[in-house]
Amino acid sequence: MFYSDWLYWLFIAFVCSSYYLLPGKIRPLLIVAAGANFYGYYAGPLLMLLITEACLIGWAAAFISRRTKRWFFAGVIAGAALVLIYYKYNELLLQPVLNLFSFFNKPYLPRADQVVLPLGISYFTFELIHYLVEKKKENLPEHRFTDFLAFVFFFPTLFAGPIKQFEKYFPQLRSRFEWANMRSGLVLIATGLFKKLVLAGTLDILAQPLYAKEGMAAEQTLMLWAALVAYTFVIYFDFSGYSDIAIGTARLFGIVLPPNFRNPYLSRNIAEFWNRWHVSLGAWLTKYIYFPLGGSRLAEHRTYINLMLTMTVSGLWHGAAWHFVVWGMFHGAMLCIYRFYVKRLKGRSSIPFLSPAFTALAVVFTFFCVTISRIFFVMPISEGWKFSLKLLGLENSI
Repeated sequence: MFYSDWLYWLFIAFVCSSYYLLPGKIRPLLIVAAGANFYGYYAGPLLMLLITEACLIGWAAAFISRRTKRWFFAGVIAGAALVLIYYKYNELLLQPVLNLFSFFNKPYLPRADQVVLPLGISYFTFELIHYLVEKKKENLPEHRFTDFLAFVFFFPTLFAGPIKQFEKYFPQLRSRFEWANMRSGLVLIATGLFKKLVLAGTLDILAQPLYAKEGMAAEQTLMLWAALVAYTFVIYFDFSGYSDIAIGTARLFGIVLPPNFRNPYLSRNIAEFWNRWHVSLGAWLTKYIYFPLGGSRLAEHRTYINLMLTMTVSGLWHGAAWHFVVWGMFHGAMLCIYRFYVKRLKGRSSIPFLSPAFTALAVVFTFFCVTISRIFFVMPISEGWKFSLKLLGLENSI
């Protein structure tokens, strides 16, 4: 990945030093040029897709306000979503439909195995949708088109987030140089590299049985449990490490992005876990999926449906495969169970919920549930089911 490429760090040094030497009005242009070069270097010709989509969305957004016709606004949102669906979910959603109408397959549209997934498309699509929605609500400060492009092409977060919010990002584009930002940025980058290269890299050795069916069948139950727990930490150290690198790099430019992970494995319940895990994605899903569906304002059964739908979208966002849907629904079900417990059972129990013993037990139980869910994050459904049986010692079931 690019963080292990010495050219990436040389690129950061050059862009960062140039950034502070330029007047504030010119900085967005530097960010756009740097982001375009960065994306083009790693994604090649797909850079034109990002440029075209960003320009079209920016042009359409210029006409969007509270008075904009709903059909126009919905059409622009749908257009951004359809680009994501076509490139990321072609095989999962579109190809089965196209197979029913074979005359659409060729030469008009390429098959799923011919479609190249653009790097970071899930992240920049969610940022574009955020921008459009907040523009419709008139929540965005006055800005120029180049400021919008600088938001889209900000290279530290271009590939894997965190998902930015324009109204918080834009005012910082003209921040003054501060040594405190440099120090904290470098510390975050070093921390992220240690998480990814040392912790995640070391633990990944223990997680190897999860990646191969043959290895899974050969290992004993205890070793498979160890591999699953190791993989749970690999995901955390790898992704939070990347987030630290991205947030630290942004800090070098004087742009402060909020933490994307807040010790999620110390959560006492699944709702708290999702307030600590991939925070920028959770905030986006809550604001643009859960709340528009009605959130918790409607009847209780509708709240459960909204939770399930939101987490299903979360699963699909993570990957274009049905096992990600199962993973998302698993978390949705856990959130529903926890909500039912809080609403109906918690007040009737005599357990001292604030006691240290109960808190420790709650943390362990939440971690256990999250760990079990990782099975369907990393494996296809059939293999995940076999792995689950193996964990229970049902060796003859594989």
